[in-house]
Amino acid sequence: MLHRSKSRLAIAAAAGTVCALVAAGAAMAGPTPPWSTHNPAVPHAYTNTTPALSQIQVNGQLGTFLAWKGQADNKVQYKYRLNGTWHATKVIPGAYTNTSPSAALFATKLGKQAVLVAWKSIGKTGGLSAIKYSDGVVANNGSIKWTTPHVMPGGLYSETYASPAVLFPANALSPRVIVAYRGPFGHVRIEIGTEIGTAGRSFSWGTKKVKSAWVNSSPTTGETSAQPALAEIIGSGGNGTVYVFWKGNKAIAPIYYSTTPDAAGHGLDGDATLTWSTPATVPDGPTAIAETTGSPAVASADIHGDGPLLLAYKGKGGFFIRYQTLTGTGWTAHAFVNGNNNTTALGPALVHGTLANVSRTDARIFLHHYLAG
Repeated sequence: MLHRSKSRLAIAAAAGTVCALVAAGAAMAGPTPPWSTHNPAVPHAYTNTTPALSQIQVNGQLGTFLAWKGQADNKVQYKYRLNGTWHATKVIPGAYTNTSPSAALFATKLGKQAVLVAWKSIGKTGGLSAIKYSDGVVANNGSIKWTTPHVMPGGLYSETYASPAVLFPANALSPRVIVAYRGPFGHVRIEIGTEIGTAGRSFSWGTKKVKSAWVNSSPTTGETSAQPALAEIIGSGGNGTVYVFWKGNKAIAPIYYSTTPDAAGHGLDGDATLTWSTPATVPDGPTAIAETTGSPAVASADIHGDGPLLLAYKGKGGFFIRYQTLTGTGWTAHAFVNGNNNTTALGPALVHGTLANVSRTDARIFLHHYLAG
């Protein structure tokens, strides 16, 4: 279980420092809401779509990786923050998109830390386009060596109308990625890749006959008009639950979610297809349901990955960012992210209690930190 142990050890190593920072931040933030109050813009980062957030590990240190579509072009740019310092902005070679990229940290078969970035290609105007991806191995000096972009195989049913989402399950016996996306007819689909090759740096997808599969075939609950979101929460005994969230297929629509198990020592239960629970709507208090006009974002609220599950989204009215949490006792009602620049016309992004949103006035990217994880 090379992938899981490498990433989880890195998280555990950083936990003491981060928990201390969280405790200090919580003392300053007051009782509610539990978000950082001072949120400077990411330097030299401008975009008109939702950015991608991931963790990154550089020489044993855990940091934040940010990728985005350029405001004035379609290049996928990235930078990362380590020990409070942002490193220089760079471009993923050959990566172009007109929507939002997505990113996830993983450890390769050889135990090297890497980031996988996936994006919708610019192959067709206003319709389906292929999903492309590149993975970058992170050297001890912080440099990232990217593979040539690959096309996720599968033909029409592996193409998307919107940005994909990516997740590496914690219990895979070798590095394995789930990609969720809005496929033909608006269906929420998934495709699963497994790292192959002596040195890794390549993935096989699905089976010989089946590359992608529905999460749910219902025209009411299994369709979306936006980018889905993926997250995993680790429970007792190391067993994980993988979540996929999506907005319904209307301008203003409920937020749905479904789950699949990721068992310790075994991993996911399928190859090209997984067993997903019946979709449920996110409740918002005792009588309402959560609704949005954009893509939802979801992640574990803390860096250990054991929850609570944190959901963030733009509400059905206004521009303030809402959030809710899910624990063993159920969902909280929505509250609002506080601090400066806490509004968005787009969906936000999340990774382990860090939220990114794009300013509605000047296209800058701001990070907010959840202090109660």
